[in-house]
Amino acid sequence: MLLNFWATWCVPCREEFPDLSRLQKAHGPQGLQVIGVSTDFAKAMPAVERFLSDQKPSFPNYHKRNRGDDQDFINAVDKGWSGELPFSVLYDRDGRKIKTLSAKHSYAEYEKEVLAILR
Repeated sequence: MLLNFWATWCVPCREEFPDLSRLQKAHGPQGLQVIGVSTDFAKAMPAVERFLSDQKPSFPNYHKRNRGDDQDFINAVDKGWSGELPFSVLYDRDGRKIKTLSAKHSYAEYEKEVLAILR
């Protein structure tokens, strides 16, 4: 699984989003599941919905509820995450966290990491 945290205001997030959809289409049949999590505030939900409608991603997307301290959420995802976006976490077939990827990555970079886990 590739769990990707993104936001509509984050330019690198928007830039890499189509590559994540392409990655899901290419490697979903081999067992990859990409999941997106918008970290936008609730007031930005119309922008999130427009973005997803325009992108038509090939993977499910969810919205982080903004309750409580964002740092608690960040630490729950990964204690080494400083909160920057985009941020992705790769898990193996047994649900073990294998790697975190901070900042924007290219399709080739994501594919290399995914293929290493799928093999």
